[in-house]
Amino acid sequence: MSYNKKEFLLPDSPRSMACYHAKIEEDNTMKLTIHDCNKSIRLHNNLNDPEEIQEAIDKLEVLSLGLFALREHIIKNYRYQLTKNEAI
Repeated sequence: MSYNKKEFLLPDSPRSMACYHAKIEEDNTMKLTIHDCNKSIRLHNNLNDPEEIQEAIDKLEVLSLGLFALREHIIKNYRYQLTKNEAI
C-alpha cells in the first residue's frame, strides 16, 4: 500500500518553490516533508508499529488543525490588506 504525492504549494508562482512530499514506502515507512525555500521539516513514522500508526494519525490531525487555525487567523486579520493594496 505505497503512497507517493508531491505538490507545489504555489504552482503558478515564479517566486516560490514551496512544496510537500507525502510518501509511504514499501516497508510501510511514512514520510511527510514540507519544503519552503531553504528549510524543510519531515514527519516520520513506521507504520508496522501500532503505536506509531496512532502517532502518525495524531501528528497529522494536530498539524492539519494548526494549519487551518493559522489560515483562518490570517484571513480574519490580514485579508483587508489585499483589497487595500489592490486599490493602489
